[in-house]
Amino acid sequence: MTVSTVHGEGGGASIFEPLRLPRFRALWLATLVSNLGWLIQSVGAAWLMTALVGTADMVALVQAAVQAPILCFSILAGAAADLVDRRRVLLAAQLLMLVVSLLLALSTALDTIGPWSLLFLTFLLGSGAALQGPAFQAVVREVVPIGALGAAVVLNGVSFNAARAFGPALGGAVVAWAGAQAAFLLNAVSYLPLVVALTFWKRPTEVDDLPRERVAGAVLGAFRYAAETPAIRAVLVRSALFAFAAAAALPLLPLVARDRLAGGAAEYGMLLGLFGLGAMASGFLVHAVRERYGAEPVSRALALLFAAGLLALAFGPGWPTIGLGLLACGAAWIGSFAGFNIAVQTSSAFWVQARTFALYQTVMFGAMALGSWCWGVVAAGAGVPTALAIAAVVLALQPLVARLRPLPSASGRDLGPARRVPEPAPALAFDPEEGPVLVQTEYRVRPEDAAAFVAAMDELGHIRKRNGALRWRLFQDTDDPEHWVETYVVADWVEHRRLARRTTEADRAVERRIAAFDRKGAPLVRRLVARRRDARFALDASERAGAEGRG
Repeated sequence: MTVSTVHGEGGGASIFEPLRLPRFRALWLATLVSNLGWLIQSVGAAWLMTALVGTADMVALVQAAVQAPILCFSILAGAAADLVDRRRVLLAAQLLMLVVSLLLALSTALDTIGPWSLLFLTFLLGSGAALQGPAFQAVVREVVPIGALGAAVVLNGVSFNAARAFGPALGGAVVAWAGAQAAFLLNAVSYLPLVVALTFWKRPTEVDDLPRERVAGAVLGAFRYAAETPAIRAVLVRSALFAFAAAAALPLLPLVARDRLAGGAAEYGMLLGLFGLGAMASGFLVHAVRERYGAEPVSRALALLFAAGLLALAFGPGWPTIGLGLLACGAAWIGSFAGFNIAVQTSSAFWVQARTFALYQTVMFGAMALGSWCWGVVAAGAGVPTALAIAAVVLALQPLVARLRPLPSASGRDLGPARRVPEPAPALAFDPEEGPVLVQTEYRVRPEDAAAFVAAMDELGHIRKRNGALRWRLFQDTDDPEHWVETYVVADWVEHRRLARRTTEADRAVERRIAAFDRKGAPLVRRLVARRRDARFALDASERAGAEGRG
């Protein structure tokens, strides 16, 4: 699992290259069908609430009920995808949404559904979507070579925007012809291709003799990994800023249709179609540009393009200008979020990739929800054009923020698991969950190498902490300046073994670079476990025999 050294994030792959891979092609086609069903269901749910209650607040709650689980459960879903077989997580998500869609169809057909039961069932649908998201992104990284990852991410975006372009119109026709229950039933059927594809996928799994990580620890591990990885911190900041400002476009679009174009629902639908069309078209254009010029220049250009689109929505004199503005916004939307997605995935190690994506997704949706509310408040007080113009100014600040938080580039770092080295055999008896465990590594470094050594050790310190160390420090002997001691603490022996297995090839390269500073060429490593009065201090006969055999 390596990261390409080409300028772009996809390693120069054609946009269609991932579709040549049978596994990805099957998943992509099945997801395209389920995306279409999802959009048809959304129309059915919104229209059903209109018939049941008809008030604007309850209709708006339908969309909120679908999106809320992503904010509430996404990180837990990411932990599940990292701790459990991802194929099973995806299957569970599809089956949950299938069953809920059938319940929606049945209760609607029997006329037993009410507004609150509709909201509850749509919340369950959103929970299935929240469970699916991180697992699906991690699976894409598994089945697609890293050189084609960028193209795969863009194709997934194209899939959803294609469904967004045609799904609402198709959903409206289905509801008009056969009722909301038909829309729910079609959504249930749309999950079947993905269920079949996942059922027949023989995903290779690696047997792990360590106990499964606890959920709370896994969630904290995601935050720790992001905090100790500058590349991921940069993506979170940049995506949050972009999502907050870009969220002004779609929520205010109905008002643009009504006030700027003197239109109604039909004009609003056409505007949504233009946004989706721009998103689909840019999937094929932005990928090639990113491959040639790299992620950062393209991200800055797309932010400015979105800002220009918002200004066109705010001050455009009529259909041509506003239409071009929406095409620009759609193009910048998918291009920007695809770039953030790729940056997160190519900056995450194998063992935490679903959790880091879930964290990114939570930050993105949270910023989008906050932005939607803020721009609505501004529009209510100062007018829609003013709100769109201010959002455009915020987007135009992206290039300035980029100087402080540049997006990571494909740097050739191998984030795949490092080749395992023999694990140390303890010479004393203790419970594997006894701890904490203190690890000391002693180096002898020439004074003239001290500055370079400390800089390299600082990088290693971040690696130790993001892989599970609770504390890390580097000490220099006041009586012997060539003597340096690195210390870090983990919770117990199990976590010590887990930290070793989380080491990537890129981490190993840093360790080798640091070992070269040691005058002996082999730093001395000591591992110490905290003891209690009731601890077991002696090995039994079988343990002594095993230790002698390993020795």
